[in-house]
Amino acid sequence: MMMKGKILIGFVCTAVVLGGSFAAVAAKNQDNTLEDQNKKEFITLQDAETIALKEVNGTVESIDLETKVGKSYYEVEIEKDHMDYDIYIDAVTGEPYSIKQDDKGFDDDKFVDQGKSTNSAGTAISETEAVAIAEKAVNGKMVEIEKEHDDGILKYQLELRTDRGEAEVDIDAHTGKIIEIEYDDED
Repeated sequence: MMMKGKILIGFVCTAVVLGGSFAAVAAKNQDNTLEDQNKKEFITLQDAETIALKEVNGTVESIDLETKVGKSYYEVEIEKDHMDYDIYIDAVTGEPYSIKQDDKGFDDDKFVDQGKSTNSAGTAISETEAVAIAEKAVNGKMVEIEKEHDDGILKYQLELRTDRGEAEVDIDAHTGKIIEIEYDDED
C-alpha cells in the first residue's frame, strides 16, 4: 500500500511539473505574439501620401494617423476638381481600403446645387449605367443595388464582389460620379 502511494505521488508531481511547463510555454508564445504585433512598423507619411495620390491624383490637404478598435490607419485628405476625397490606408500594409468623396458645395443638412448635380438631360442615370460604372471602378461583379435619397442627394448604393473582398460603391444618381468606394477585405 505504501508503494502505491509513492507511485501515485510521483505521478501527481510529474503531472504538476509538466502542466506548469506547458503553461509557461503557452504564456511565452502569447507574449511573443503580442511583441510581434507591437513590432510591426507603420508605413511612412510619405508612403501614405504616395499611395493616396495613386488612388486620387490631386492636392494633399492633410494626413492623419488614426487608431480605432486596435487597427491603425492613415486618413489622407485630397482635393481635386473642387471635391474633397478622404482615402483610408492601412498603416501597416499600406493597402487602401476606403475612399470617400465630398462635394465642397454639399452641406450635411442640405444640398447646395452649384449646377453640377444633374447630367446633361437633367435626369437620373439608369441602374444599368450605375452597375457599369461601379463594376469598372472596382473590377467586380454587382451583388446588390439600391436607389435612395441620402443626405439630400439621390444615389445608387451597390455591393460588389471583387478579388479584394466585398466593395460598397455609392454613385450620384444624377451625375454618375462615384461618391464613395469602401472595401470590406476578407481576411
